[in-house]
Amino acid sequence: MDKQVSRYADEAMFRAVPLAYEGDEVRPRVAVVSMTEDPLRVAAAVNAMYKGQPLVPGMIDKATALAFAKDAQRSKIKAPLEWIQVALLFEGVSRAFTHQLVRQRTATYAQESLRFAVKDNARYEVVMPPSIAGLPGDSPARAIWEQAVAKVTWSYNALVEHGIPAEDARGLLPTNIATRVHYRTNLRDLIEHSGLRLCSQAQHEWKQVWIEIVRAILAYGPEHERWQQREIVKLFRPICYQTGKCEFMGAADRWCVIRDRVEAHHRKGEPPEEWHDINPHEPLHPEAARRMALCIRTA
Repeated sequence: MDKQVSRYADEAMFRAVPLAYEGDEVRPRVAVVSMTEDPLRVAAAVNAMYKGQPLVPGMIDKATALAFAKDAQRSKIKAPLEWIQVALLFEGVSRAFTHQLVRQRTATYAQESLRFAVKDNARYEVVMPPSIAGLPGDSPARAIWEQAVAKVTWSYNALVEHGIPAEDARGLLPTNIATRVHYRTNLRDLIEHSGLRLCSQAQHEWKQVWIEIVRAILAYGPEHERWQQREIVKLFRPICYQTGKCEFMGAADRWCVIRDRVEAHHRKGEPPEEWHDINPHEPLHPEAARRMALCIRTA
């Protein structure tokens, strides 16, 4: 057993590969581990069965595959999309993010374990939220965050060095400690997930991750066949763009920067294709679901 492992109290404890170092920005990164080959041709071949046409992907031409991609947005029949499997690796995301990620019960996950992977670089691997990251370096609020992170991660490392198992010491680590997770799902569920997580209601980290998901998918596969990936990412849209109305109207739901305009179009029966007064990127802004009250301290 090498010295790096044997110094820990439990022989099953290993050093986690660092995600960031001093001065580095901890940010989400996404890689495609695997994806169904010829995805649109596969789905289009499955879809053809509804017309009584027993086809295989090799019999599907580009025009037919593109027609399926367009039609998939108009039909409630989504089963063909389930034939497209997507496996992604997320790195540099917070545990707060992965706690929300695993609520998608139809996916499969394998996450970096804090029981066995010792985060001895933790001080530099706590994801700073945008409301704090955007503050000046000498801001009192930013200083509170940085001092708290420094103290708690020092305490975690000190406990490990004193022989406390990582599975016990990890209780001190912040919710925003960066992590890695493998995520495998099918395209139908990924599209549905995008509807919720590209909405203004979603935490900003989700929007950063989705930008990386799109980039990773667009870069995957043989270059001459990436027209399929370019069509697939067009299916990732906020839920209101999928249903034509706001789906977060409950008392516990947050304010939304585009809700009033979405609902005005919905009342007129106008589909998302006609929402020319709405930029679909508006919900991606960090403050798209916040109405920040001005705090005034009185003497």
